[in-house]
Amino acid sequence: MKEILQSGFQVEPKAFELIQRTEEKEMDVRRLIQEVIENKLRSSVEHSITAQDLAILLPVVKIGDRALGRVGMQARVEIIRRNEDVPVQLLEGKKGFENLFKSRYKKLMHIAGTRPDFFRIEKISQIQATKRQGARKVAGLVMSKRLRRNNIVVTIDDETGILEALALDKQIIEDVKQVPLDSLIILDVEFSGRNTAIIKSVHMPDVPEHKSTRADERVYAVFTSDLHVGSKNFLKEPFEQFVSWLNNTNDEVVSKIRYLVIAGDSIDGIGVYPGQEADLEYHDTSKQYAALAYELQRIPKFIKIFIIPGNHDPVRQALPQPVIPKKYAEDLYNLDNVTILGNPSWLSLHSVNILVYHGRSLDDIMATTPGITFNRPALAMRSLLRARHLAPIYGERTSVIPETEDNLVIDQVPDIFHAGHIHTLDSENYRGTLILNSGAWQAQTPFQAKMGIIPTPAIVPIVDLSSMDVFTRDFRHHEDDNNNEEAPAS
Repeated sequence: MKEILQSGFQVEPKAFELIQRTEEKEMDVRRLIQEVIENKLRSSVEHSITAQDLAILLPVVKIGDRALGRVGMQARVEIIRRNEDVPVQLLEGKKGFENLFKSRYKKLMHIAGTRPDFFRIEKISQIQATKRQGARKVAGLVMSKRLRRNNIVVTIDDETGILEALALDKQIIEDVKQVPLDSLIILDVEFSGRNTAIIKSVHMPDVPEHKSTRADERVYAVFTSDLHVGSKNFLKEPFEQFVSWLNNTNDEVVSKIRYLVIAGDSIDGIGVYPGQEADLEYHDTSKQYAALAYELQRIPKFIKIFIIPGNHDPVRQALPQPVIPKKYAEDLYNLDNVTILGNPSWLSLHSVNILVYHGRSLDDIMATTPGITFNRPALAMRSLLRARHLAPIYGERTSVIPETEDNLVIDQVPDIFHAGHIHTLDSENYRGTLILNSGAWQAQTPFQAKMGIIPTPAIVPIVDLSSMDVFTRDFRHHEDDNNNEEAPAS
């Protein structure tokens, strides 16, 4: 302690207790303290040593299982699909992406073919061979959209050919604008006297109207994402309040929580963007995950935690992303109630089917679709559901790997579609699917301020899986019993 004080640092009480326990285990405390001080001098202006500063350099000390609370419900989990269960078959270069798009077309056509209103779809070659009068139905992947003064020309292709179609009606023009590039579009067309295909209506594969599966007992799931542990902008105190709240099993809400789903970017990562070093509290990926594990280990063991990677995690950036490597996050893997999955993943929690996706492609949807902004990420997620694809647009910010099978097609209809990435809490119910973007635990960054993005951090959405009702807890200020409110929805 004398050496710490001579270095100009103070020690918080919890950190002092941890130092005492470390001494009892005959660890090299002097070396540990020296490393903590060096980390703080390099990345922080604060001269105070916390328990977390010490914990990231120590193996996780597991906290014993806590009581199940008043209800005593057991979690019921099924991992429906995870990326590591799907063998990756890559083909390099142009051939690889040709196969990827052929797979996408076939899968999306299969989805469209199950809809009774799409049974009359013809191949492009058939339509071009017999340009007869009357309504024709055709489908293809969108190659391009050319907006002109009073119309829009859309070019589509299927396995048999390429077709240009013209939209003249104002509403149809707006409908075409909403369709992402490289996604499947279904058109009703009529040929004019000049053999021009005129679009009469526009459809997407979409999800059908359906009644979602509900849990057979009142059980809650918490959804969150984008913690960005390791960043100086990580909201540590609000997150610790959140974890403390989860330990209050006398709370009526907490007693029913059995699941916590984290949709990527749980740490801030290293080298993600230019100049990131100045924004980091910890300049080592493993230490960032150790800090995350230190926070998560305090969560009661009856709450099952699921974590997927995002674009800040140390995995390949191209989708689909594999699980976070154990060599970086061993402390996470040592937590009994934590399951590490790939991005995207499908879960069944109490029989409710949940699609969990980080959401990088939401940037592309917002950049190319009129009327969709960072303030309403649920609208961008709705666009992905309508396209039945998680990353339809090729060549923008979201990269995909050239697999022989397109594993980003949404081939099932989720009861809940959960994503993050945008740092803005938003939700809506679309055709029976609950769409939920779960905000963040990071304060507004300089980049977000420059882009005019106003995040909604430290607000946690909670879903009653028996009713699909959504409500929130706000941890931006001191937690009390009166800050429940309904989540924003349209």
